[in-house]
Amino acid sequence: MSFISQRGQEFARRVFRKFYAENYSLINVPRQPERREYGYFPFGQSVMVRHLSFQSAEEVRDEVRRVGPLHVYRSAAYYMYPKAPMEEKSWLGADLVFDIDADHLGLSCIAKHSYRVCPVHGLSQGVDGKCAECGSTLMEIDWVCENCINSARAETVKLVNVLMDDFGVPENELEVGFSGNRGFHVVVYSEDFKPLDSSARREIVNYLVGEGFQPRLHGIPALEPGRRGRKNLRDYPEPELNSWGWRGRVIKRIYALLTTGHAENIAIQGVRPDLIKKIRETWSVEPTWSVGPPSFWAKISSEAIMTESVKIDPVVTTDIHRLMRMSGTLNGKTGLLAASIPVDGLEGAEPLRDAAVLKSNYKVRVRIVYAPAFQLGGDLFDEVPEPREAELPLHAAVYLVLRGLADPIRV
Repeated sequence: MSFISQRGQEFARRVFRKFYAENYSLINVPRQPERREYGYFPFGQSVMVRHLSFQSAEEVRDEVRRVGPLHVYRSAAYYMYPKAPMEEKSWLGADLVFDIDADHLGLSCIAKHSYRVCPVHGLSQGVDGKCAECGSTLMEIDWVCENCINSARAETVKLVNVLMDDFGVPENELEVGFSGNRGFHVVVYSEDFKPLDSSARREIVNYLVGEGFQPRLHGIPALEPGRRGRKNLRDYPEPELNSWGWRGRVIKRIYALLTTGHAENIAIQGVRPDLIKKIRETWSVEPTWSVGPPSFWAKISSEAIMTESVKIDPVVTTDIHRLMRMSGTLNGKTGLLAASIPVDGLEGAEPLRDAAVLKSNYKVRVRIVYAPAFQLGGDLFDEVPEPREAELPLHAAVYLVLRGLADPIRV
């Protein structure tokens, strides 16, 4: 919160405290709350208060309501002594957790909405991190757009499907949630995963991202650096759409690439348009490797493998002592709720609309230094290209204040 003024911090603190006083029942306390470590960041402090322990979900909610913190966290791990220093906690196991963040997806939109903003003069092209007009330190603002959220959500759907289909995780052992900012969290509560150490969890990560995946061993044509020549396509088992695991997902992805017209974009030179048409027509009836050259299948299968790789943060999953944001609490970077999402509602979820739980008829007058056009809570807000005062709904005012782009006129 280094770019947020004291007035902005006090404004946000009051809003958060009021929200928790009225909505503490929304806090989604994890299973076995008495075995968890908890922590939070108070407003205006850069050091986390942690190594906290509570005996019930009610005690956890009461503490959050009492403090009204900026960020709230809970451990993925279970401990015999949660309040003890880390080396004395006595680890009992941990949930299998995943983090999917738009920043890790290689999205082209990220560069388009990364801004450098002067707290006095607004959007700036200053050099060396300083405003060219006044010399103020520029804020580095990483915005979040709908494409960011939609892409992260699609990646989360992919992860959930693999966990259920390949690992056999039942839906009632999964918790899926919006982070309140730019991504999603997935928690697996199944007892089978609870005792796994970091190296075992690394194996799960490797499977999900396709680390070490060898297409040839799965009956899929691919470019293989270091191998002389290529296996004859007749030696590969024919593709079947009902195959399971990685083979099934890659074949289904190839089928989708062919039938959506993307094949022309990834076909290598020398593959005639009429041949691509023949491949597409053949696959629409019965998939087979026999209608195209090995180089074509190697190229399109490589694209399919890359697409099917699940873009998770491996550090989060392999850390068996991880503290993660508690579901049902406000994200201190946005004022949006870290909201739980039903598995069967994930594909249609609209967190930038539904997680704006601060939305009300209350208006706040703020000075905006810069803001791109954005949508929040179902409302559309125009770009503010230059510093000016404006009256905003509470949820939008908090959103801009916490991002350092606005300051309340009065508290």
